Amino acid sequence: MNSPIAAHRHDRAFSVVLSGCRATFTNDFRRRSHRFQDIAGSLGFRVGAGTANGFLLAGQFLTLLLIVAGLAWTPPEAGLEPLGIPVTTPELAGVAGVLLAVALLQARRRYRRSHRHWNTVSQALDTGMRAGVVLLDAGLALMLVVQNLRWAGAGNILATLSLLAALALVLSAAKPWLIRPLAIAAVSAGAGSLVAVAAQAPWLATTAGILGGGIASTVLSLSLGLAVTVFATPLLYKASAHVRALQSRGLLIDLSVKSGSLFIFAGAALPLAGSTPWPWTAPFISLAVFFLGLVLFRSSFARISSPETAGYSLFLYRLAPHHIRPLIIRSLLTYLLLVLPASVALAITLVVSGYALQAVLLAALVSLETSIDALVIQRRTAILPASHISQLAQKSKAGLGAAVCAGVAVVFSGILGAVNPQATENPWLAMASGALVLVAGLLTGVVLADATSWLRELSATETEDA
Repeated sequence: MNSPIAAHRHDRAFSVVLSGCRATFTNDFRRRSHRFQDIAGSLGFRVGAGTANGFLLAGQFLTLLLIVAGLAWTPPEAGLEPLGIPVTTPELAGVAGVLLAVALLQARRRYRRSHRHWNTVSQALDTGMRAGVVLLDAGLALMLVVQNLRWAGAGNILATLSLLAALALVLSAAKPWLIRPLAIAAVSAGAGSLVAVAAQAPWLATTAGILGGGIASTVLSLSLGLAVTVFATPLLYKASAHVRALQSRGLLIDLSVKSGSLFIFAGAALPLAGSTPWPWTAPFISLAVFFLGLVLFRSSFARISSPETAGYSLFLYRLAPHHIRPLIIRSLLTYLLLVLPASVALAITLVVSGYALQAVLLAALVSLETSIDALVIQRRTAILPASHISQLAQKSKAGLGAAVCAGVAVVFSGILGAVNPQATENPWLAMASGALVLVAGLLTGVVLADATSWLRELSATETEDA
């Protein structure tokens, strides 16, 4: 028979779990609301707090509807095939499961960085706070586990294992000796799921000629590009970064996972878009996917690639203004090095696929994206107190240049498709690429020339976040 004291302890622990869950859920909601307002303001739209909160609440309500529908309803296996896009429901479920597993791993990393001082207060409070950060994500993970088990393909089973390992990591305070095996299991199962989905996809078989040698060459090309990206990105960063910029736990693994995801989804979009009724859009859709992924990539790594990382110490450079230009040049080089392996791998994939001019366009857009981000950050620097440095990913304007380049790629697909849908090589594309490189050079010159005056105009009252 349970004693009243034991029952009281259980009730108290449950209350603490609910309190921690509500607190972190509220804080995460506010973070997303502020981020939404910042992005809308950068694009020229004034969005009030009430409007942003209403938009996010509507999104969360739709997410709940999706979770309930996914748990109770089995969609037809055809998936997007009736729309002319050769992607079946099992493939969608497998890929969505892997994406959510990666998102859960990143949520755990964000939680550890932002709440490390609370981790030892109470186990019940820690459990509740962990659940609050990923409350809706955990519901989505449960729904995707059910969906993947309904199809029971090799890719779906591996996606389920990846989701379960990621959930175990993010929801529980795992022992140190268990953290690395669970992370390796989640990443390995996710990678295996993507390979299994790609190997069994009917659209890969019908469009194998795109990479000039059948399914084997398609899978081999994407696999080699992924391997180069995953290993070269952290090596380049480690070789070029300052020693103090390498002290963050899990940073190099984080770079590998995100840079690999950046390439693999852009590379897989090439044969997938080529098998739709609009094959001429394939290279441009691939570029658009690349730069849309780059928006999140830049924002995630703002702390290691932006001059904003210097924080309040930027004001000390007023005493020695000649030091600011090397700082800006170093930031530009770091910006390029972080995306260089993924960009080179995607460019080689485009060339092998017969889209040489689109590879040139990719190089031009990468240079333009780097210069735009540098100029935007220089004009809208987010300098935070040391206690708020974890919020830099939300406050920084990094990623706006990538959003602009993704829009440029989409516009090019419409313009060139209307001119001559069957042409893969267009002389106007080479001229446009040259013009974009020229614009990038001019913007970089403005950034370097204006560095000293920008530094003098910085003031703590304008840039600090209280």
